[in-house]
Amino acid sequence: MLQYVVSVCSPFLCIANVLPRFSPVLRAQGNVDDAYNTCSFVLLQLGATIPESVAPEAAKTLVEDTLKMYEEVYDDDWLERKMEDKTLLTTLQFYSSIAYASFYCKSYSMVVYFICKSVQLSLRNGICEHTPLSFLQFTGVVTKDDDAVLC
Repeated sequence: MLQYVVSVCSPFLCIANVLPRFSPVLRAQGNVDDAYNTCSFVLLQLGATIPESVAPEAAKTLVEDTLKMYEEVYDDDWLERKMEDKTLLTTLQFYSSIAYASFYCKSYSMVVYFICKSVQLSLRNGICEHTPLSFLQFTGVVTKDDDAVLC
């Protein structure tokens, strides 16, 4: 499927602009496994690590670490830093897409993993047009249940 998209679209559009829009189409068609695999393939090409699984305890620790990172980094200076690296922008966009796909075909701990990775990427490198969605997704993770994390 990915090869088809690349062959059809590459003469006209940058692949980084096409694939994130392609993932929701796959999800809408009920092809969440294809959406997940496409996002996973691209993230691996961008240098990200995609675990086979994430234990619930590890996911909880990742949320706590992300909250600590937020407390250390968040200030007016962070809000003024713009993420301009195209690879990081694309990585952040695909983390959000793979989190959606993971919700339907992987464990909730995997969803948490990808959402935390996207927030941490923004916290380390500044904000971009994808940062608000990452933080919105993270808010959903943090407030999911009473014993997840206390904020």
